[in-house]
Amino acid sequence: MTRDAQNSGGKPLLAPSWRETVLVFLVFFVVGGAPVPHVNETHYLAKAKHFWNPTWCAGDLFLESADPHWVFYATFGVLTKRFSQATVAWLGRIAAWLLLAWTWQKLSARVISGKYFSIITAALFVVLIEWCNFAGEWVVGGVESKCFAYGFVLWALAEVARGNWRSAWPLLGIASSWHVLVGGWSVVGLLVVWITEPLESRPRLRDNFPSLLLGGILALPGVIPGLLLSASAPANVAATANQIYVFERLPYHLAPLTLPAGELIGRAARFGILLAGFVWLQWLLPILATGNSRIALDRLQRFAAASIGIGFIGLLGEVLFWNDPGHAAGFLKYYWFRLADVAVPLAIALSCGSLMSQFSQGMPRVAKWASLLTATIPGVLILYVAINRWVDPAPPANSRVQNAQDWQSACLWIRQNTPQDALFLIPRSAQSFKWYAERPDLCNWKDVPQDPISLLEWKNRLLDVFSHVTEWGETSRDRRLGELGSRRLGELAEKYGIDYLLAEEYPPVELPVVYQNSSYIVYQPERAE
Repeated sequence: MTRDAQNSGGKPLLAPSWRETVLVFLVFFVVGGAPVPHVNETHYLAKAKHFWNPTWCAGDLFLESADPHWVFYATFGVLTKRFSQATVAWLGRIAAWLLLAWTWQKLSARVISGKYFSIITAALFVVLIEWCNFAGEWVVGGVESKCFAYGFVLWALAEVARGNWRSAWPLLGIASSWHVLVGGWSVVGLLVVWITEPLESRPRLRDNFPSLLLGGILALPGVIPGLLLSASAPANVAATANQIYVFERLPYHLAPLTLPAGELIGRAARFGILLAGFVWLQWLLPILATGNSRIALDRLQRFAAASIGIGFIGLLGEVLFWNDPGHAAGFLKYYWFRLADVAVPLAIALSCGSLMSQFSQGMPRVAKWASLLTATIPGVLILYVAINRWVDPAPPANSRVQNAQDWQSACLWIRQNTPQDALFLIPRSAQSFKWYAERPDLCNWKDVPQDPISLLEWKNRLLDVFSHVTEWGETSRDRRLGELGSRRLGELAEKYGIDYLLAEEYPPVELPVVYQNSSYIVYQPERAE
């Protein structure tokens, strides 16, 4: 029996249930089971495939840039040597969802003394993240490195919930190896929980030091690639790259105060409602749980409170550096807001589950209606996601192409009829080109490199190809390739060594056509030898 169980005098909490784990997995499957590829799968799995086969799409700027998520590329990249990217995506999704389902059920069992509550809390957890996030974070969806990182974070929290601190630090080290920022911020949050732990149950630092050291060692495969990203770049180049990354490419994740007023107010309102619910449930803690459950839930709520504090520091830093974009970008690039998007819904979902459990023991009729209400809200929203997927079955990565079916047909023709090393100029938002065509492209908006030198080159290419000044003096950055005209397209082909152009069918240009369908045209510009 753990120290917490001895101190509390409560009944032992439920052991993990594989039956519940399977049902939680099904919840995650419905939420994240969109057709492949998902938005980030074209990004991560292309990198992983190129990691093991550098000749695949050789010459692609993004693929040949630095590799920040080494563990993901090393593990899932090797599968691409044997299976298609679509198969690897599904294998990765299943592995990630199983890990998340098992660790969620394990965590729920530490907090809630009742069967099948983990299914309701899992549904509430993912729905709250989806609908109330402040900085666009998610956990269940397409496969990428952070899915596994969050799985190990949940596992670490389950160990802390039962008082096993020594196991938590190595688990967070593994989380950091998968995704250094997810694991790193979770370490900070858990350190706050440890510092605020009552003295009688707080483990001594020297007793945990070996575990902390082991966690640090296990984190190195994630830490070292992250540190190497800017190692070879001059300070001014790194500073410029940071500004592009934070304020131009990912402000919705990293710099929320720069967003349009309407979007910022909407995000703040949704997350504000979430915070109000969190504060209310904290106030109800004495009646939410007793014994072991109360101790576990208190630790999770303090973890969520720490994540809110981290996010507040991020907002404060953005305000303080408002007139200094260089320092602001260097500060904000560390994703200060992502942990709160996950930790607060986690605490709320498990608090609601604990409240239902308490009702079921003393007020079964109230518990019945409370459970029904709590399950109905996320259930309806998950059903809404499933219906939308049925109505529009196009893969999420194809959401910004003109016609998904014609897009895939054009890419298939390219894969079957062009040289493997042919360099393509493609539409700005066509992120799934490499997935279907398996050819390198000059640049696209999604595939932003992580190292400063490559990132600046990516930005220069985007500006060179897609930016122009309108007749009103405004800068537009999303024009169609055909709008450039045959002369400009020919100049770009000469400058970058472009072999083919894949463009929307309108407006057409006077260049040799080698393929055409109702939505797309493949041109082969004539270049001087």
